[in-house]
Amino acid sequence: MNIVGDATKARAIAAFIDNLLASAFMLFVVAIVPESLPAVKGSLIIVGYLGYFAVLEATWSRTVGKYFQGLIVRKLDGSRCDWKAAIIRTLLRIVEVNPVLFGALPAGLIIIFSERKQRLGDELAGTVVVSDKLVWKPEDLAVGTSE
Repeated sequence: MNIVGDATKARAIAAFIDNLLASAFMLFVVAIVPESLPAVKGSLIIVGYLGYFAVLEATWSRTVGKYFQGLIVRKLDGSRCDWKAAIIRTLLRIVEVNPVLFGALPAGLIIIFSERKQRLGDELAGTVVVSDKLVWKPEDLAVGTSE
């Protein structure tokens, strides 16, 4: 069996929740920086927003939105998402989920049309977003095999 990610509305709802929380976190971080440091504020907008995803996925293999939707990020071998994978996923988010570059349309299209229901960040990081109830069996872990 080939591991296939979640491409249901649960993932879209999780993304919505996470974008709200990441934006709120970013605004909180920026608000504590004095107005006399506009360059620092500008940098923290990006770092705060992306940091939400990178830190949560690297430490818990999921974000708050994924937690509430019963989803988790796993590497293709079934192991938890690590720092390297989380950073790759997060950096690709700049291209895939960018309001200037058609919003989440690129990520959504890639998920829909990819074999494992992965966005580009997942493919490059070797990860997949799946239900946290998924039980990984040895035969599931054979990458590149099919039923």
